[in-house]
Amino acid sequence: VPMMIGNTHDETRGFVGYDKKMLNLTWDEVIARLPGQFNARIDIDPATVVAAYRRIYPDYSPSDVFFAASTAGRSWKAAIIQAEERARAGAPAYVYQVDWRSPRDGGVWGAPHTIDIALVFGTLTAKGSLADGGADSIAMSNPMSDAFIAFARTGNPNTPAIPAWEPYTLPRRQTMVFNTPASTMADDPRGAERELFNKVPFIQFGT
Repeated sequence: VPMMIGNTHDETRGFVGYDKKMLNLTWDEVIARLPGQFNARIDIDPATVVAAYRRIYPDYSPSDVFFAASTAGRSWKAAIIQAEERARAGAPAYVYQVDWRSPRDGGVWGAPHTIDIALVFGTLTAKGSLADGGADSIAMSNPMSDAFIAFARTGNPNTPAIPAWEPYTLPRRQTMVFNTPASTMADDPRGAERELFNKVPFIQFGT
């Protein structure tokens, strides 16, 4: 049975970004707060994580590192495990990552949790949506909606509006990266982050 598996680049901005203090963290605060965001799913020294992210992304602010690391260790890791298992089983899994950034509040939300729902279903101006009805939102929403409709109808999300979307395989890890002005297919996006968190076990509650 074909499957679609996706995440947004900045999932945890949608969980805790409403607290504006989170946008101006210090490095010590990042280290102190990360374990709470990992929520017992992953056991890794937060100082080691911060040091690794500072090497990978030297231009990131403390808050940027907090949101990137908490997303990778909390939400994205589970999606990777699922995609890997599908690939090993030979079952087609179409994996996506939303890099398109919300225009709300000057862009501080990045690509937060649930932004893909608004884009796929076209609920750009619904109450609470972090998308909007602007031209760029529509330009992102239309091809995403078309891809999901194609998948629902045929089990294959490919349409003329996006690059050829290949199923996820190992070791390539093909991923559709949704963004404007154009979406792209990428092999192993954020690979350095994936490798960091692959060093320790991950606990998925309910399994």
